Amino acid sequence: MKVDTELSLGYVALVDSAPLLVAHELGLFAREGLQVRLQREPSWASLRDHLLFGDLVAAHSLAPLPMAATIGVASPKIPVVTGMVLSLNGNTITVSKRLYEELLLVGATTQDTPMALGEALHSIAHSNPAVLPLRFAVVSPVSNHHYQLRHWLRAARLDLARDVVIGVVPPQYMVDALRNDEIDAFCVGEPWGTQAAMEGVGQPIVSSYSLWNNVMEKVLAVREDWAVREPEMHQALLRALLAAGRWLDSEPNRQRAAAWIAKTIEVPKPAVAAALRGAIPGMPQLPDGHVFFRYLAQYPWQEHGLWLAEQMQIAGQWPTGIAPQSIVQRVYRGDLYRQAAAAMAAPIPINEQSGLGLHPEPWKLTGPTRDIPMGPTEIFDRKQPRNTF
Repeated sequence: MKVDTELSLGYVALVDSAPLLVAHELGLFAREGLQVRLQREPSWASLRDHLLFGDLVAAHSLAPLPMAATIGVASPKIPVVTGMVLSLNGNTITVSKRLYEELLLVGATTQDTPMALGEALHSIAHSNPAVLPLRFAVVSPVSNHHYQLRHWLRAARLDLARDVVIGVVPPQYMVDALRNDEIDAFCVGEPWGTQAAMEGVGQPIVSSYSLWNNVMEKVLAVREDWAVREPEMHQALLRALLAAGRWLDSEPNRQRAAAWIAKTIEVPKPAVAAALRGAIPGMPQLPDGHVFFRYLAQYPWQEHGLWLAEQMQIAGQWPTGIAPQSIVQRVYRGDLYRQAAAAMAAPIPINEQSGLGLHPEPWKLTGPTRDIPMGPTEIFDRKQPRNTF
C-alpha cells in the first residue's frame, strides 16, 4: 500500500510516546507505505481536540480518552476507537521535598508499599491539619493518573472532598509547578517524576505499576468514522506500531531509543534512559516500569476498559443510563489488533479474559497455539473489578 497523503499523528512529551517516535525513526511507517508527520501537543486537551476535529488522524492517547470522547465526558461527544495499546504502566506519584521530608519523619520510605505510604500520608494530614488540603495535580480528569491517584488516596482514608484538591497540569509543566510551590504532589507519566528527582525538586514515592500491575496506559486512538473509512491505512499504522513495540522490548534498543526520545521531547537523556530502565531515583528497581510488547501488552483488553469505566463511575463521571459493557465493546477493538497481529505473527488471545486483579506473580495465558507469558495483574488493595461482561 502506498499512501500519498501525509498522516498527522499526535503525541505528548512522555517516554511512553516511544512507539510512535521509534516507528518514525526506524522507517517502520515508511515500510508500510505511510507518510507520517509527528505533531507534539502541549497538553492532553489539545491532543484530544485536534484528534476529534480532524487535525490529527491518530494519536498517542490516554487509555480512557477514546471512551470518554465516545460518551462525551470532559469532551465533545465524538466516537473514538482503539485497536492497539502502546504501553503499560509508566506513571509515578511524586511529592515535594517538603512533603517527602515529612513522610520520612513518620518512618515512611520509598521502599514501602503503596498502602504503607498512604497510611503515612494519612498520619501527616491528620496530625497537622494546617497542611490540608493537600494540592495534587494530574494530567487530565479522564486519565489513569487521576483514577490511580484517587484510588490510592481513598485507600489512605483521605477525604477527597475535604483533605485534597486535585487539579490539572500538562505533563511538561509538572516539575515547575512543584518547584514553584503551586502543588504538593503530582501523578504523571515518566520522565517527569525522574526529572523532578534529578533536579532535587521532588521525590517519586509510588509507581502506577505498584498500584495496578500491567494495566493499559496509552493507546493509539483514531476517530471511529476514520477507522471505518480507511481500514487499510489503519491496519498499516497498527502493523508499524506493533513492530515498534516489539523492538522496544529489547533493553539495548531502549537505550538506543533514549537519545531519540530525549531530543524529541526536550528532556535530558539521563532522565529518559533511567525511566526506560525502570531506575526511578530513590525507588525500587521496576523491571516492568514501561512495557511495550511482552505480556500481550498491545492488546486492547475490554476487561481493562471495564476497569477504567468503573473508575469513571466512582469519580462521578459516567453518565446515567449508559451500560459500560456496550461502550467498552465499541471502543476497545480487539478485532482490529487481531488482524494486524496475524499479519505480524504476534501473540493473540483466545478471549477477553486478561486476568486483571487475579495474579500476584507471572503466569501463562492460554493462546491459540501456545501459552503466552504474562506479568502480574494484581491491584494494590486487592480490589476486584466490579464491572464484568
